Amino acid sequence: MARAVEGLELVTSGNIEAKGEGALDWKLVAVTGANGFIGRHLVQRLRDAGVAVLELSRSQGFDVCSHEIPLRGVDRVFHLAGLTNVPRAWEEPLAFFEVNALGTMRVLDQCRRAGCAVTNLSAYVYGKPERLPIAEDHPAKPNNPYAFSKWVAEESCGFFADYYGLSCITLRLFNTYGPGQNLSFLIPHIVSQILDPALSTVDVKDLAPKRDYIYIDDVVDAIVVASGAPPGSIFNVGSGHAYSVEEIVQAAMTVAGVKKPYRSTEQRRRNEIDWVSADTTALRSAVGWEARTTLDVGLQKLIQSMSRS
Repeated sequence: MARAVEGLELVTSGNIEAKGEGALDWKLVAVTGANGFIGRHLVQRLRDAGVAVLELSRSQGFDVCSHEIPLRGVDRVFHLAGLTNVPRAWEEPLAFFEVNALGTMRVLDQCRRAGCAVTNLSAYVYGKPERLPIAEDHPAKPNNPYAFSKWVAEESCGFFADYYGLSCITLRLFNTYGPGQNLSFLIPHIVSQILDPALSTVDVKDLAPKRDYIYIDDVVDAIVVASGAPPGSIFNVGSGHAYSVEEIVQAAMTVAGVKKPYRSTEQRRRNEIDWVSADTTALRSAVGWEARTTLDVGLQKLIQSMSRS
């Protein structure tokens, strides 16, 4: 039986004004995964705008697979909770499916019963790209257990939208980075080595793969303004530019004003994809969103944050 959660933090109520999109008259929203990297930034943005936020996270005892969200009075649920880390997903595919796929369906069903709108955060589900940049109509061919679990969650959103009339938006995030991200992720991992005077070199597993990196502030902008798009929509959220790992290392050293030798340990990941870039035309057309933070500016903000910590 699903359980209620005690001790959840409620932030002062009000409205939020999205950039260029007018006022969104939310009185109360819920954020699952509120203590994660993206969740913390989203909650802060909502707090700064005076929106009441029900924060739900594992650190507060919330389990997306067993707890019920107290949805009375909630206008929208931003569903960010989930397991990440592709290498771990290969070792624990069932756990990833239970949390990311089944957990999402539980959230959707609760929102269906409460008549509450949902924004679902997904990830890269396209597999090896057949064409670049990748638009939303590209076939979804998830090629690892993490991507598969997110794709099943997306399919659940589509089903609830089509057959229950649930107002649901799905955002497919490309590679997000920014202050507060765990050092296991590529860009903060690189920056931490650049800033550490005890390290004489910067080591990465593979210098070649190109990814679409998008700064956290642009991602939060997209999450907020996409809520005004038609229910059932699926949107890519990326910068539209691809950078290799080697280019990231070089750019980060330039911004930091540090020069070190760098090297690859030649550890190619399972089912590695060589080149990824997002077509974000659909989101721009729907709500006017576009990424505003260049790679150099995003790296500068990250480096400043990590230098202070």
